[in-house]
Amino acid sequence: MNIPMQAAPVMRGSARAYQTQAVSQSCDWLQCIGKVATCAASCIPDPLTPGCISCLGPLWNSCKDCF
Repeated sequence: MNIPMQAAPVMRGSARAYQTQAVSQSCDWLQCIGKVATCAASCIPDPLTPGCISCLGPLWNSCKDCF
């Protein structure tokens, strides 16, 4: 007797929503908010200043799971 091959499950509906929630749980929101708050003084007048960019640059590696 031949057993038919089964296709891989398609991520739809609640299964897909659950997968995205699991990814976002690796984010430490309080740590990221604290880091953004420390950069706020140099970023509020103009977010394209070198001071703001150098402050927010390292933030990406530690907080990319939050975005």
